[in-house]
Amino acid sequence: MATRNELFKAALDYLYDNGKVAGQRELSALTGITETTISRILNNHVKQPSEDTIRKLNQAFGNIFNVGYFRGEDVPMIKDTESSLPTHELAQPSIDPSSAVNAAITAYVELTNRLKQEMSDRLADKDTIIAEKQARIVALEQTVADKDAIIRARDASILELERKIANLNASDLSSYPFAIGAAEPEKRINVSPYQTKEP
Repeated sequence: MATRNELFKAALDYLYDNGKVAGQRELSALTGITETTISRILNNHVKQPSEDTIRKLNQAFGNIFNVGYFRGEDVPMIKDTESSLPTHELAQPSIDPSSAVNAAITAYVELTNRLKQEMSDRLADKDTIIAEKQARIVALEQTVADKDAIIRARDASILELERKIANLNASDLSSYPFAIGAAEPEKRINVSPYQTKEP
């Protein structure tokens, strides 16, 4: 009897064969099941698909699957109103070992390619972020340099103004200690008229 993973794979094959989905990425987008979960089921890395995964798959395609099919019950995969295949083929899918190997290799290659693309995209995003941050750093450094230049110019203006104020204070005549326009009085020597000159 087929395992639940094999039953799930058969359901995916039905979707691929009938053009309802083109690949794992599209399947993930339609169902909300992560690509990682789909790959793990296809590669038998999980014991069995969860009920939530089966429900999401069924709801995404209009509930065309018999839920009991995924549990291994003796029911057709597709409900009678939607089925275009004989019941015995749907209930017990036969898997050719070589097809299973090819499917596993294909799934591995798809997963590897997807991971490489994701890594490439992330590296491109990283380079973009680094470039943006470097541009921001350059802009901030320029802003700091501009502000430093403004500060130096203001310091020079303040120094010049202080010199002018000092010069004005030095030429201010109101602080001059002597009266302007008056000469300093001369010292007179008083000579008595009775004093005789020595010969």
